[in-house]
Amino acid sequence: MEELEELGVQSIHNVPDDLELTEIQRRAGTCVQTGKPWFSPELGEVLGGLTYPLNFADFEAVNPAVPRFPGMRPYDQLPFQFSVHVLREPGATLEHHEFLATDANDPRREFISSLVATLGKIGSIVVYSGFESQRLSDLAAWLPEFSGRIKKIQRRLWDLLPIVRNHVYHPNFAGSYSIKNVLPALVPGMTYEGMEVADGTDAGLAWGSLIRGGLDQAERDRVRKTLLEYCGQDTLAMVRLLDKLVLSQFEF
Repeated sequence: MEELEELGVQSIHNVPDDLELTEIQRRAGTCVQTGKPWFSPELGEVLGGLTYPLNFADFEAVNPAVPRFPGMRPYDQLPFQFSVHVLREPGATLEHHEFLATDANDPRREFISSLVATLGKIGSIVVYSGFESQRLSDLAAWLPEFSGRIKKIQRRLWDLLPIVRNHVYHPNFAGSYSIKNVLPALVPGMTYEGMEVADGTDAGLAWGSLIRGGLDQAERDRVRKTLLEYCGQDTLAMVRLLDKLVLSQFEF
């Protein structure tokens, strides 16, 4: 930034071609300058590593300062919800499975039991970041009887975030690879804007209100619905993003 200021450059459109930048910085600059998205030549080969059935998974968790259940430490992440979309084969009808703890009891055993049953034993499990793998490691430590099955699940994880970071850029990413930026850029019309629960912080707060009690049934139903919609949006977003990446091999 200091070098650009010294050169009098105030717009990304005027960044000199010989300015030393990282590969990702140069890629972002070129995309903004041309107004065109970029997909790497290697993307198709990377996508070829996926195996059906495709499972798109997302977890929600809270990290309370005061440990709530045995084995937890301050600020440990406690998973309370997941969404999984499943595509059994190309062109198949998309299936949706979900779990949400709705009371103040320890959700960990029911969470992992339901997840193991949902994911089955075969197929890639698409996630966006290392968050899900980290939560699975936590669950394996808390519930060692599930550790073998959890390790098998972790070996099937396929992280979409580094794929996007290394092989895709769109001017509307605005320098961020968060799914909140990537989704509307690559899948116009699909966004988190206007959702009552629109990020992980909102989800944690909503879940807290759900399990504390004090809400009438109508309000409980409304909060539960907003949580399920948000987590389901996360996994559906990965489905649509992957569709876009596959189509990019033919469009560009």
